[in-house]
Amino acid sequence: NDMVMRNSKYAVIATSLATSVIEEATAKAFDASTKDSLIINTMGLTSADKLGLEGGETLVNADDFDDFNKMTEIDTVDVGGILNRVVFNTTSRIVYVDPLYPDVPMNSPSMFKKISVIVTSPAMSDTIRQELVFSYFRFQ
Repeated sequence: NDMVMRNSKYAVIATSLATSVIEEATAKAFDASTKDSLIINTMGLTSADKLGLEGGETLVNADDFDDFNKMTEIDTVDVGGILNRVVFNTTSRIVYVDPLYPDVPMNSPSMFKKISVIVTSPAMSDTIRQELVFSYFRFQ
């Protein structure tokens, strides 16, 4: 019972870490080209092979959604009890997708990007994975 309770507690923490990354990413601009202006087609979007931090950027000053591509974070969380500090590894990947086929990465830009966040820990028996498709819409 104790092991099941610990795994449940760790899964809740891991789920919170994954949700936090997704919330932070979706609070940013859709793309570097949409920070200050509207676009009407995909021609101005970052190419699929360039998704990620631009030169000189870090996650602290990330300003668009795809800056979270290839993000890796290590968090040590105080969980109380005998095993009071647990290390969680969080990674994320961003790809362009077609909304009809969100599990198939595209090699060219689209108005839809998908983030996949994976959280693991040596203390957990499971891996937590969350995904979200982020869409760009312009309003006139």
